[in-house]
Amino acid sequence: MKMKKIFVISVLVLSISFFVQGSFINDAEAKKYSDHSTAGKVGLVAASTVTTAVYMPFKAAYALLGGVASGLTYAVSVTSESESAYRIAHKAFTGDWYIHPDILTSHKYLHFVGPENKKD
Repeated sequence: MKMKKIFVISVLVLSISFFVQGSFINDAEAKKYSDHSTAGKVGLVAASTVTTAVYMPFKAAYALLGGVASGLTYAVSVTSESESAYRIAHKAFTGDWYIHPDILTSHKYLHFVGPENKKD
């Protein structure tokens, strides 16, 4: 009975805290990475390193699958669709491979897929 009371009180406190916090949300201006103090930069680099460690396997898998799809497109079309194969490979292999600290401060955007670029 005591554990149930503690659980119910904890859920109520957390719920109230969540809603009170949500009612005071302001649009905060985040500083750029270069505007932070040394301690702030160290924290952003640490956060960038940790998030990159999680992000990079997904980007690598995407690039690998894009390379396979590009190669299959090139082989199956008997090189007549080399432009399509190039576009697939370009979009898969380009884009951001790591999370820059300015992405964490919302001053840059994360580009998982590379830009549309035509072969000259």
